[in-house]
Amino acid sequence: MSSYPFNSSFTKQYRQEQFVSFCADEKPVQNIVISTYSRITDAEINTIGRSLNQQLLDNAIIHRLLTKLTQKDSFDVDRLSAFVQETHEELSNHASAEPFTAQYYSHLLELLTSFDELVNEFSANGQELLIGNLNACYSDESGFAVNQSVDSEEIATMHRIIEDYLYQIGEYYQYFHMLLQKETENEENKSRILVMSQVAYYLDTLITCTEKMIINMEVTLDMLLEWETALQNRESQELFN
Repeated sequence: MSSYPFNSSFTKQYRQEQFVSFCADEKPVQNIVISTYSRITDAEINTIGRSLNQQLLDNAIIHRLLTKLTQKDSFDVDRLSAFVQETHEELSNHASAEPFTAQYYSHLLELLTSFDELVNEFSANGQELLIGNLNACYSDESGFAVNQSVDSEEIATMHRIIEDYLYQIGEYYQYFHMLLQKETENEENKSRILVMSQVAYYLDTLITCTEKMIINMEVTLDMLLEWETALQNRESQELFN
């Protein structure tokens, strides 16, 4: 079949040249710059920008974590550390006053010193580190500072760090329970009931404070896992889009 192409001079009269323009008004909204190609009000831009910013930077879960860590968890950690130090001082006084039980008290004092070091290490290298990382990712609506993004691997790393501290603190928690059980059994010895009841009181309170800290850590791990899973799903979608 033969073809009869149109004459270029004939088709040229129907051709209209259109210039494509990429110019647009740019409106910064927190960490996002929105380019507008049609009429849109500033209020609408701000609404869209805040909504996108919340989704892209995971502000909701970051805010939940920061609120929990700074308003509850930090207080519980400080209270536990203060009680450990108070107990250490009281048992030191008992050890000085009762030379026959000084060896037993010495074991408890070494245990408390070691536990207090672990709690302080967790506070500085676990909880405070997590708070610092969260603040670096959080976008405050009142400012335009560009904060860093985070991926699922970084969240997984923080999860492993907190989980490791949880395991170590849990070991002390179980040992405190064992000591308390021995104290309770020894209460049958009336000649030592006064000393043992004092130690039992400190151990019981220590267990309660430690348990509260453990629960806080477990909730933090659940929230980090939730965030990590959401990021992994998002990253998976980005690979195919």
